[in-house]
Amino acid sequence: MQFRSNSTSTDAFGSDIKTPKLKVKWFYAADIPNSKPDWYEYTKSKEPEKFIPFSNYDSFRLEKCYQSITDDSIDQTVQVSEDRLFQVNLKNFELSPVYWEGPVYEVRRGCWFDSNGLPLSHSLTQIIEGGYQAKKPYLYGDDIKDTKSKLLSKISKETVNKFNKSVKDKNKHQLKEAQKEIEEKADEELKLKDQSLKDIQSKHLDLLDLENGKTVLYCDERNAVMFPSSMNSDFELDVIRNFGASSISLMSVEKISRGYTEEMGKTIFDNLPSNPLPDLSEIFHDEFNDSFNPNQKTDDKDKKLADREKQTNDLNNLMDLENAESTSNRQIDHLILCIHGIGQVLGHKYESVNFTHSINVLRSTMNNVYLHDDRYQKLAYPDDDVNEMKEKGELKPQFKNNKIQVLPISWRHKIDFHPTRKLQSYDENGNHRLPSLSEINVDGVKPLRNILGDVVLDVLLYYEPKYVNQVFDAVIKELNRVYKLYKEKNPNFNGKIHIMGHSLGSAISFDILSKHFEKEKPNTLSFEVENLFCVGSPVGVFKLLEQTNIKAKQLINEKDPNSKFCVSPECKNLYNIFHPCDPVGYRMEPLVSPRFANLRPEEVPFAMKGFNTQIKGLASLGDELSEKFIKATSWFNKSKTKEEAKDIEVPKTTEELASEENALGDIIKNITKSSENQDPDDIIKKKSLSEKDLQDLTALNRSGRIDYSLPMGVFDISLVSAISAHVSYFEDQDTAGFIMKEVLASDRSPVERKTAQVYK
Repeated sequence: MQFRSNSTSTDAFGSDIKTPKLKVKWFYAADIPNSKPDWYEYTKSKEPEKFIPFSNYDSFRLEKCYQSITDDSIDQTVQVSEDRLFQVNLKNFELSPVYWEGPVYEVRRGCWFDSNGLPLSHSLTQIIEGGYQAKKPYLYGDDIKDTKSKLLSKISKETVNKFNKSVKDKNKHQLKEAQKEIEEKADEELKLKDQSLKDIQSKHLDLLDLENGKTVLYCDERNAVMFPSSMNSDFELDVIRNFGASSISLMSVEKISRGYTEEMGKTIFDNLPSNPLPDLSEIFHDEFNDSFNPNQKTDDKDKKLADREKQTNDLNNLMDLENAESTSNRQIDHLILCIHGIGQVLGHKYESVNFTHSINVLRSTMNNVYLHDDRYQKLAYPDDDVNEMKEKGELKPQFKNNKIQVLPISWRHKIDFHPTRKLQSYDENGNHRLPSLSEINVDGVKPLRNILGDVVLDVLLYYEPKYVNQVFDAVIKELNRVYKLYKEKNPNFNGKIHIMGHSLGSAISFDILSKHFEKEKPNTLSFEVENLFCVGSPVGVFKLLEQTNIKAKQLINEKDPNSKFCVSPECKNLYNIFHPCDPVGYRMEPLVSPRFANLRPEEVPFAMKGFNTQIKGLASLGDELSEKFIKATSWFNKSKTKEEAKDIEVPKTTEELASEENALGDIIKNITKSSENQDPDDIIKKKSLSEKDLQDLTALNRSGRIDYSLPMGVFDISLVSAISAHVSYFEDQDTAGFIMKEVLASDRSPVERKTAQVYK
């Protein structure tokens, strides 16, 4: 039986008293999922311990829908959180993502709470609330004065009418008699009620036995206690009755309370982990450290605990409790579908290394960049004055929407190849015919091979016909599924669709848009693509190996015998974005024409101005200046902690101290003299593109360029930096800012002239 609403009770003495109103709050588990997608091979081993309340807006909507559900209700789901990216199944009490496959978490309707403010399970709540409705503990509270006050306010209608009539007739004698009658009746009911409470306790009518071996004792209208059923002696029960609901702690007695309070919420959020999820680059640093320092490996239990905390944080960021209402129906003009590339197998080792997390980070980064830079705000609202969009320096609520939605497209789990699993191929005896990839690794650098195998394995699969067809089928179906579902959930959406492909995902999306698969394949995209963003892309080297050029479809002459060597992605604008340290990223413009090899890639501007921007800018001053900067940084850090480290400081020579202290001065001198003493050969040369060059490039991108290089940091040269560069685009502000800028400016006309930097 499900208890949905308050009811009216009639006690043995004829007093009609409504069941106290129940303040409900909905919660979701944030640490232990009920289930995960099949490829995780996950089995739930314990019950969740961390529950977080939904936003007031979502909680209200969940309760409203819950109260309206009948046995005949077909749709029992409610979309929640920022942009309604998640849904709650009110039949199964579970929270799951709407547009992608991911962990499924328990949901609880918070009615009864433990002493930590966490909601009891749905089944236990139903039983305890059922006992509450039946035993009516709100009728035998221990505050006699309060009870008398309530009884005086609940006198019968006949008495009230009699009182009113006596006042109207101005009969003082009748008035006194009526007042006396009211007080006598209240005293009589109070005595009877006090005796009734004693009878209830002597007959143990305030107890409810549970199936889990525990007993609930109802103390008053809001408080109860739960304890082992073996504690059933008169002495134990008397002690529990007298002290159970007080602040005194009794062993094995757990206080529970009815109804949510705001104080509970404060306690819950205070106990949540505050550590943000690490960057992917941090994870790779840890993996390298573990691989080459096996004696320093983190304990498995610690890793699992850390993973759960990361998962909790990630889910909380996704739910975005503060903005759930303001973003639930926001206008979306641009939908970006992101296709993952290589390295997703690492998601089996690290909960946070998965594409869904990466896209959630990208979405959050875009929003953060948008809110802090009016250049993007102006692009999103071209008809509004930027100054009028703000109030006291902050954007007005109606302008906080960047009008962009970003969703992940995952396909790797649908391909039947895994580094640690044997292929499903058997000999005549039913034994595996082939080993797994991990079993053919050599021992010399096995840790490094394991890491690189997890990261770059998928590139090899792309050139095996058996797997490439699986990849195309999986990606096209998933793109169409997500697009169709998004249109169903957002019927008013009529915006532009963009595709962002990372690494191998860019090659897949490029080939899909170029129809570079078997001609008989019936699967095609259900939508047109505005912009294709290839990020950290190997498309350049793939097409070079295929001896293929990239050319806009409208510029291909079918009569030209070389036209069969040209590919044309069906999108309005093609972007190739890469980090200088990314070993997987290659240029595309030289494949349009070899003469473009002399053009330097267009530099992606910094997303936001600040100290990090200035630090990155030091890279252009050269290696010598970078070394001086490192020394200056070291000097700053040591100066800051000089007093603390005074006793253990190792003496240095005068030359060493002078070198450190002069480092900052050298930097300043280099900056001020750079323009005066610059070598003519080091001056960056520029040239205007010819009409022919501009025609070839603007046909592929309205900006007149395809290749875009991200800013390079001072310290970005190492093997770890190279791998990190390939996987960390999604958490990079410059990448997020550039893609957002180009998406919001999609309607701009092609440039009519263009200047580019050249190598020589």
